[in-house]
This record gives sequence, C-alpha cells and structure tokens, in this order.
Amino acid sequence: MRLVFLILLLLPFSRANWIDYLMNTTTDLYCNVLTCCDDPNIHFKYHFLEREIKTLVFGQHLVSDVVLNAIKSHWLKENPQKALVLSFHGPTGCGKNYVAEIIARNAFSGGLRSNQVKHIVATNDFPDVRKINEYRISLRDLIISTVKKCPRALFIFDETDKLPAKLLDTIKPFIDYHPLISRFDFRKTIFIFLSNRGGSEIANITLENYENGFPREQLTMNHFERRLSEHAYNEDGGLKDSSIIFHHLIDHYIPFLPLQKEHVKSCIKTYLQKRRHDNLKPNVIQKILDSLAYFPKSSNAFSAFGCKRVVAKTDLELSKLGNDEL
Repeated sequence: MRLVFLILLLLPFSRANWIDYLMNTTTDLYCNVLTCCDDPNIHFKYHFLEREIKTLVFGQHLVSDVVLNAIKSHWLKENPQKALVLSFHGPTGCGKNYVAEIIARNAFSGGLRSNQVKHIVATNDFPDVRKINEYRISLRDLIISTVKKCPRALFIFDETDKLPAKLLDTIKPFIDYHPLISRFDFRKTIFIFLSNRGGSEIANITLENYENGFPREQLTMNHFERRLSEHAYNEDGGLKDSSIIFHHLIDHYIPFLPLQKEHVKSCIKTYLQKRRHDNLKPNVIQKILDSLAYFPKSSNAFSAFGCKRVVAKTDLELSKLGNDEL
C-alpha cells in the first residue's frame, strides 16, 4: 500500500486532479463493492412497460407507438449518440404524469423513489424567477451528481411551462452530442418534460378530426410535432426561446389527446377494479360519467379534465351506495 502511494505521488497530477482522481477511485471502489449501477437490462422491463402503457393508458395511440419504441431503442443501444429527450404535451388529466411514472417504475427498481430518478416540479423546486442563477447551479449539480453514480438516469420535469425561462438552457450540454461532459457520459440518460403548452391546439386538432368523422387513430405525429415545437418555443414558460429547441435537441414532441367518454369509462372501470368494486351495476358507472364535465357543448364528446377527477367522483358515488349495492 505504501509503495502504491509513493508511485501515485510521482505522477504529474495537480492538487485539483489529485482530488478528482481520489474521488473517482473511491466512487469506483464503492460501486464495485455495493453496486451503484446494476446491469440496466435487469431493471429495464420492456415487456412490462409495453403491457402497462397499452392496458392502463387509454386513448393515446401515439404514446403507445412513439414513446415505447423511443425508450426501447435508446435503452438497448450500447452507445447512444445523445440523451433521449421527450416532451409530453396535452390538456390536464390525459396521462402525462401517469406515463412518466410507468416509465420510471419499469426502467428503475424503486420507480420514482429510485436514486436515479429525479422528479422535478417547477412550482415546488424552482418557484422564484429571481433566483434563476442559483437554480442553474443547483440543477447542474443535481444532474452531474446523479449521473456520476450511474449513467442510467431519468429526469422528469413536471410543469415545464411554469419553469423560469432559460433555466432549461442549463441542461443543453448534457443532452447534446457530447461523449463526455465533466468526464462523465450523459448519453444514456432520459429527460422528460411535462407541459400543458399546446393543449388547446391538440384539443382543436382532435376535435376537428372527430367532427369530420375520422377515427382518432388516424392522427399521426405529423399533425402535431411542428406546432408543439412552435408553441413551446414562442409561449411563456420553461422552453420559451430555449437553446434546446433552437438546436433541435428534443427528440420527440408527444401529444396527449383529449379523452372521449369511452376512455373515461375505462379509467372508471380500472379504478373500480382497484377498489374491488368491479361488479357494480352499469347505472352507477353512468352516474359517475354524468358527474364529469365535457366539451364542446354541441356534442359533449370530450372530457374537460381527462381522467383527473375520476377518483374523487368515483369515491363520492361509492360512498352513497348501501352495503347491498357494493
């Protein structure tokens, strides 16, 4: 041990390099003994991810197609060119957070509680625009410290439209085509932005398609991506005038379509199964459906809040039933 120390002293390292070297050596030793970053294939359960998105996420055929294939392709590559960046857009209650949670729990043991998953909520973590410089430093440190433990990491930015403008420019180096940043490889990370921006545009396109008699499954990414990119870049929020859009570093803009009554009904049935009340009479489910708000007035075809109020409305209706009806 003394001989190793003497040899190291003779190496042409500066004091700063010595510190970095010792920290990296300690980290490597720790990881070899306690395993900071297991084989990703052990934790990435693609078939479970596919099953959950296809059976628990309703009315979002573009999510099933694009998100599943994008994550599978990125994760299974030995050396991806860059981090995978997804931007989820759509009205409230259509599944953006839900899909992000499903991805987390099928890609990392522990899901949202995993040390390698960081769920950032704009109004909680970065509420004061006056602290933008402080936030930039803390965000950069968070990303580096997380990826230092393991190159596989997931960063979820909730309420992206409420982030201080230009804050997300901080992450540009980490999602660009760089093999190393600060001596670490960030190309195996996944970044997901969740935003209501473009929700009205998505609703209008979906409604127009519906009123013209076309099935929603005929809608493709081509109907949405360019418009969503323009909305995100031009409207107030975390992506306004951002360099990550300007430099085309967001890989996919995913539209979450407004839900129709049939999709909300599926949400209700799924929740009733969870509560072990899946044998209720059809009129009870209809009461729950009728208690929710819909648009447009001419047809009431779409849920105004997606499935967001399903749990509260279902619990309320269940509380009204007698024991013989449950």
